[in-house]
Amino acid sequence: MSIVRYLALAAVLGFVGCEKMSGGAASAGGSPGGSVAGKPAGADVAATAAAGGDVKLDLKSSEDLQKLVASKKGKVVVVDAWSTYCDPCMKEFPGLVGLHKKYGPEKIACISFCMNYVGLGKVEDEIEPVIEFLRKQNATFDNILSTDEDTMVNKKLGIQSVPAIFIYDRDGKLVKLINTETTYAEVEEIVAPLLN
Repeated sequence: MSIVRYLALAAVLGFVGCEKMSGGAASAGGSPGGSVAGKPAGADVAATAAAGGDVKLDLKSSEDLQKLVASKKGKVVVVDAWSTYCDPCMKEFPGLVGLHKKYGPEKIACISFCMNYVGLGKVEDEIEPVIEFLRKQNATFDNILSTDEDTMVNKKLGIQSVPAIFIYDRDGKLVKLINTETTYAEVEEIVAPLLN
């Protein structure tokens, strides 16, 4: 990421926090697919986290996210929409990792959906900071970097900004959308009864 872009983005975030940013034209969307770990789109590479698990990052559209959620039918699904540019998102994220560790992938499907791409440059430019953060968190569940520009995703998902947490029951029905700062203790209060 160029220093000019970083400074411009930091200035905007300083004024609006994590609220959605007004951007230019939306990207064409689409999904290059593949897992990446600091490599160009299409690379199928796993990054090994410090704690020994595999941390993978997939480039996918918001439509691909919905397909992934649907494929997890039979499990409770928690999707955390976040960005490395959003301090509340970064603060909440360890809670998603903790939820995954506590209940395990047999009962719950945790999905991180990073919305770093704001329509400037290429989505691949966002891989490095995202995978670095995910490695530090040992996020060994499904991790997606959105290929859609953030304001387009906000519209498609019906959210104002990140952080946003979507909780789905075992039938794939959206039970709760939390589109404000929260704690994962609050999320777990919603999730735990769905697991029984």
